[in-house]
Amino acid sequence: MHLFSSDIRPSLWRALRLLLAAACLAALLSCVRTGPLFQSRAAAPDGETAAAETPPADGADATGALDADAFAADSADAANVVEEGEEAVAELADTADVTCLYRDESVRRLTLRPVREPLSIPACDMFFPLSNVEGAQNMARLDIRSQGLDSWRALEGPVQRSLEYALNMPAAEPALARPGMSLTWGQVVRSLTEFLDLLPHLDAEPDLLAQRFVWYGMREKPLMTGYYTPEIEASLTRRPGYEYPIYGVPEDLCYGPVRGRNRFYRVDNGRVLSYYKRGDVDLRKVLSGRGLEIAWAKDPVDVFYMQVEGCGRLRLPDGTTRNVLYGAKNGHGFRSLGRILHAKGLLPDGHMSKEDVKQYFAKHPERMFELMAENRSYVFFRLENTPPEGTIGKPLTPMVSLATDRKLLPLGSLLAFEAEIPEARDGRPAGKRKIAGIGLAQDTGTAIRGSHVDYYIGEGNAVAPIASNIKTEATVYLLISKEALING
Repeated sequence: MHLFSSDIRPSLWRALRLLLAAACLAALLSCVRTGPLFQSRAAAPDGETAAAETPPADGADATGALDADAFAADSADAANVVEEGEEAVAELADTADVTCLYRDESVRRLTLRPVREPLSIPACDMFFPLSNVEGAQNMARLDIRSQGLDSWRALEGPVQRSLEYALNMPAAEPALARPGMSLTWGQVVRSLTEFLDLLPHLDAEPDLLAQRFVWYGMREKPLMTGYYTPEIEASLTRRPGYEYPIYGVPEDLCYGPVRGRNRFYRVDNGRVLSYYKRGDVDLRKVLSGRGLEIAWAKDPVDVFYMQVEGCGRLRLPDGTTRNVLYGAKNGHGFRSLGRILHAKGLLPDGHMSKEDVKQYFAKHPERMFELMAENRSYVFFRLENTPPEGTIGKPLTPMVSLATDRKLLPLGSLLAFEAEIPEARDGRPAGKRKIAGIGLAQDTGTAIRGSHVDYYIGEGNAVAPIASNIKTEATVYLLISKEALING
């Protein structure tokens, strides 16, 4: 005997299905209301680009509310579908679970942990920590628009490149070791990661950077110079007018420990020798005929200064371009060509720029290679189709990347800086302007030692008047997250 008559059973099943649908719908709407549709659109899931506006100051998101109403309407339609059978109910439940998981990931990225203050903050001979108030005052002076950036989120790509470099370093080993202060690569990674998490918030709440990071000032304000990617006329094959070789990396150039220090060297009949100097290459032609030429330039002085910059862009006879990137160096010390000529009384004070040097050699071409050879350093290149790279092996970002002494400022580290740099007009310097922004230590240089930073301005000769005329005292801060100092 059946407990329920046949006419009652369908109604009960229908009621149970509706109750189950209502429960799933409630769970779904709960996830949505606290999930990404109601959160700031400034942040996106991993691997996606955030493309939306900053939320209003009062915290309301009108666009999100409209989306939620539309979503609720769609969900009501889904409830009607549920009535068609239990399989549709299960499908809706699966959808609710997926949405909840997505919300968890979004909340993890969008919700910042409460700020914790380190019990002690290290200092050393080169760096001193600023107070929270001083950090906020310096933060207030930053203007990333002075770097040509329209949003803090524009820094995501450059910071990600620094992070990829730091992640490849041993986490427990020191990235910076000074008497009284040591920072590990793990702390550099944590600082970069937290900065990435802050980026979606900083357009609306820039003070977060002062609240969540310790700002380390440098006791000795560094000299700031500038560099860029020059463009020179060259050909991939030797032809009339293109007679000066640009060399690739020689096969006999070695790098490794020699008498307790890593050096560039060569081996000749079992003897370890310093690699050839510039005079050996340019005057004695020791590399000629070995098939090392990757291109041929019109002007040897252009090649010299391209070596100073560490990379270049070749303008080929057909109008196309190719990039040449740093390959290796011979390991000898660098001397400024302008200073070499000045020391010999050939250029006066205040006239030691690249343009001054070229003017002198235009009048005295017979002395060109002899004088250039006094800078014994020589750089070898590789021909590429990729953008200019820094020492971290990643593309440089104009007005963000800095070349530093890695013993002072760890490669990949996050910096804030202020300086005055030249303006340019019609290819010539025209006054000064203040720049105050975020920098990343992404490159090094033979001449960059101690308290000295080299600011990457960009590609092409249009930026040369700016880069070549930067020589000023800068204010630089090393930024380390408080969480990194607490957790190591």
